[in-house]
Amino acid sequence: MSKQIFSLFFIFVSTFGVFAQDFNPKYANEYLNLGVGADALGMGSAVVAQTSGVLAGVWNPAGLHYQQAPTEISGMHAAYFGGIVSQDHLGVSRRLTASTVVALNMLRLGVDNIYNTTQLIDNNGNIDYSQLQQFNTADYAFIGSLSRPTRISNLSMGFNAKILYRHIGDFAKAVGFGLDAGLQYRPKYNLNFGLMLRDATSTFSVWTYDLTPEMQATLLETNNALPQNGIEQMLPRLIVGASGFLPIPSKKLQIGGEVDFEITSDGPRNTLVSGSVFSMDQKTGLYVTYDKKLSFRTGVSQWQYYTNLDLQKKLTVQPHMGVGLQLKQWQIDYAFTRLGLGNSAYFSHLFSFKWALGLVSK
Repeated sequence: MSKQIFSLFFIFVSTFGVFAQDFNPKYANEYLNLGVGADALGMGSAVVAQTSGVLAGVWNPAGLHYQQAPTEISGMHAAYFGGIVSQDHLGVSRRLTASTVVALNMLRLGVDNIYNTTQLIDNNGNIDYSQLQQFNTADYAFIGSLSRPTRISNLSMGFNAKILYRHIGDFAKAVGFGLDAGLQYRPKYNLNFGLMLRDATSTFSVWTYDLTPEMQATLLETNNALPQNGIEQMLPRLIVGASGFLPIPSKKLQIGGEVDFEITSDGPRNTLVSGSVFSMDQKTGLYVTYDKKLSFRTGVSQWQYYTNLDLQKKLTVQPHMGVGLQLKQWQIDYAFTRLGLGNSAYFSHLFSFKWALGLVSK
């Protein structure tokens, strides 16, 4: 086995062994785990083994190696919770040599026009609507990726370096940095295996706060603690998956799917498998493609246990579905998913495109 693969495997093992013992706030920088691309999200985000091209920079950078076009450009817009939360993505990838592909993906998740009510009530206890002010909150990520083949046949590897910037109005901001690493193994043309270690060395974000004296006084008067400058740590998570497809030439059909297992290291979660240190969630995606042009997708993810008002423990799952159209060098995708229970406002719509520049149309 080459030194490159041994080093990557050592990172996987040693990182989980060290950082899994730390106890840090859950769901730190969770916006990074929403994913991008309506084609992937329509399959329940089960794509770590089959992803390729520009979007692989987000899902598994090892998949960049299988990009067919010299250059790819992608974009996405998504609206969550009835349009309250918006997510945008823009990515570009370029094959530098026969063995080296690089990519840059930029993500933004934001909520606009939030009312700041800390000064709504004056010193006499009266409501003064003139003191209402609006602010925005947004989370940004800039992900640079590199992919190369290994000395092992059909095995590629990839690495991400990501810079994070988050802000809440003018009174809180954070800057962070993290690394990802991935492998993708394709022993046959219709069988893939993938492994992705997100936040391989943990991702750190440094938060700083700049509250006005009036805001500090309001927080203290309402028995709230003042936020302190500090470091937020996102612990590693390991995703492993397998995908395959079955062509049916007589019907111009291709049927495929993928199963992924996501292991977090930040303690117990309400997932299918939950432990004191590690928890595991499962994702499944299926697709049917007709004539290499029209695709229908579906998937399930985020199996969650919750306790209802009757104190009964229930298991819920997040469904996904989507459709895609391939038009020569253009790929247009739509996904429809649900982020909540029993309320139409929680249904989300996602649109994305991918443009393969320099790809010869067949």
